[in-house]
Amino acid sequence: MLASPVVSAPEIIISDDIRGPWVESNKRKVAVWIEDCNGLLCGRIYWLKKLRSASGHPKRDLNNPDIALRDRPLCGLTILNGFRRVNDNTWNAGKIYNPGDGRDFNGTISLENDGTLKVRGYVGIPLFGKTVEWVRPQENIEQCG
Repeated sequence: MLASPVVSAPEIIISDDIRGPWVESNKRKVAVWIEDCNGLLCGRIYWLKKLRSASGHPKRDLNNPDIALRDRPLCGLTILNGFRRVNDNTWNAGKIYNPGDGRDFNGTISLENDGTLKVRGYVGIPLFGKTVEWVRPQENIEQCG
């Protein structure tokens, strides 16, 4: 296995390049690494504050509706997929997988002027959804797995 890189947050620079690590601004329990996947943006779980469940085992995708996928580790799991650039700071037409409840949502991503990333998941139309704010990690995070 390759050594896990340690990522420290650079100074925030407003850019339309959203690739790299992001953490939810208020919870800081998970980091997602956003990258290019065949010309579209995708994101996978890169770091978990708690790698193991209460039983001491690595956290798994236990809420997946497909029983065959419930043994997948959360670390490395793709949770953002298929986001297409709409303009300089907006991507849409993507899918968001929530391992907390095993549901898939339509999604949009927008990079705000303050450097935060707004990730919105919804069912049907964007009006009926939830937006989560992500920021670049300020602490050093090490890739899980």
